[in-house]
Amino acid sequence: EKFSLIRIIFNRSNFKGELITTKIGAADILYFSQALKDLTRKQDCVARVGMNECVILIRAGRSNVESLLSRLLESPQLTVENSLQISCSTVEFTPGEKALTILNRLDDMSLSTHR
Repeated sequence: EKFSLIRIIFNRSNFKGELITTKIGAADILYFSQALKDLTRKQDCVARVGMNECVILIRAGRSNVESLLSRLLESPQLTVENSLQISCSTVEFTPGEKALTILNRLDDMSLSTHR
């Protein structure tokens, strides 16, 4: 079965889109998590894997993944009232690939950014 992973990293930014070092609060994380859940399908698996990092497991072909990725990057919901900058990357599963291998490929992918 075809599936892909989408990695999302979110950081605090100012109104000019510049990253700032202020910590992301629990309320922002909860808001971001709910918005992410609202933007994905029920059959997609969304997991928070770090303080400011989430991964989505999506069972779909490349065109559906690209559509979701565009929707995520363009969504004002994920920016938490323009206070967060999000970056995304994606990889598609290769048959026979081990979990660690696909996660390493995901980490190595360049990130697309939107504010």
